Amino acid sequence: MAYLNNQSLTIKLISGTSNVDVIANVDVSLSQLERFLVSGGLNLKMKCKLVGSDAGANGPDDDLYLFPAKTIIKDDVVTFSAIMSKSVLDEDSIGNDEVYANFCLISGDPIFPLSISVNSPEISGDF
Repeated sequence: MAYLNNQSLTIKLISGTSNVDVIANVDVSLSQLERFLVSGGLNLKMKCKLVGSDAGANGPDDDLYLFPAKTIIKDDVVTFSAIMSKSVLDEDSIGNDEVYANFCLISGDPIFPLSISVNSPEISGDF
């Protein structure tokens, strides 16, 4: 089974703007079987979304941004990046916002179903 490791998220304010540069990374390690199946045409995709973390009375976590999916053909560090308005990450009405990246490796083939998901550590800030 594939492994997803070293997941990370960085959010940097772009000076003089109300925008942020967001970079999310994850290491993908495929099993020998998965590498063989990919070489034979298995379609593996890595999805990544930014999620606002909520707890208790704030309700469930909020999906904030979905990056375009990437095709996985080998072991690799997969990077998702975007420049966006920091208001996209403003998921709490008051106080700091807590944001994390959710990575999900999926197979598009029902013969080899695969769905592996991991989260990056949370980043807290006043977005």
